[in-house]
Amino acid sequence: MGVLCSTVDKEGDDPPEGKAQINHLSSAPRRLRKMPQPGRPITRSQLSWRAAITEREFDTEGEYNKALERLQAAERRMAFDAEVIADATIVEKRADALVQEIRAWERDHAYGKPYDAQGQPTGKRTEGEHFLGNVDLINSTELMEIARRMPKGAHLHIHFNSCLRASFLIKQARNIRAMYIRSTLPLTTPQNFEDARISFMVMTPYEATHVKDKDGIESEVPLGNVFGGDYVSNRWMSYIKFQRRFKLKDENGRILSADTEGAESWLERKMQISEEEAHGTRQTGRG
Repeated sequence: MGVLCSTVDKEGDDPPEGKAQINHLSSAPRRLRKMPQPGRPITRSQLSWRAAITEREFDTEGEYNKALERLQAAERRMAFDAEVIADATIVEKRADALVQEIRAWERDHAYGKPYDAQGQPTGKRTEGEHFLGNVDLINSTELMEIARRMPKGAHLHIHFNSCLRASFLIKQARNIRAMYIRSTLPLTTPQNFEDARISFMVMTPYEATHVKDKDGIESEVPLGNVFGGDYVSNRWMSYIKFQRRFKLKDENGRILSADTEGAESWLERKMQISEEEAHGTRQTGRG
């Protein structure tokens, strides 16, 4: 049973991406627990969905489910397309139903499980495969044909790091003191520069120097120097210091010197997937 929860907060009250929030509760008492009351200021959307809940605790599962339905209905009323759906004409509703049927048909016929129960290839591809691996199939579907004929202005979901140039994104991090960088390998050889996986994160100094083990016990770790031979994999380093110490001779013999321009030039290449990387001969259908 547990607490009554909403999946989306339209005013930006979602937890930060990549940081799972887990609440460990003791076994529930006979009377179900009250809804949590966050200490942060209440947003307009919170006022809206809170108004849909007249009670904060429930004696039965049926009461809980009814309250959950009211909450979900309030969420649907706040959706960006709520007004359009409510005012849709008969023709628009029929068109939506038809598109949904086509989508369901193609999920079962254009796509499918790549291997059968005996582990033999079926010749099918899943919807979740990488775009470059599925682009020919996507372009042949009826759903794509519908999309081509639809007017522009549809809602698009584009991630920040896929709609802007890598060079622009890297420049945004240039002078951020709270930006840290880490590597899976010490950047001490040309091969390591090639093979290393790089991560960025905006953190406080405390967050950059403290880790928790699988039991939740926190310990302090020092910052690392990714250019040192004794560098421990994935230790954080100040990004500003990284720029100052960066130095590499590339495959053309060009020296990427120890400055911001050299570091950014290298990082830009690391962020972008080349055609060879996407279609390397060592890759298989499973990645």
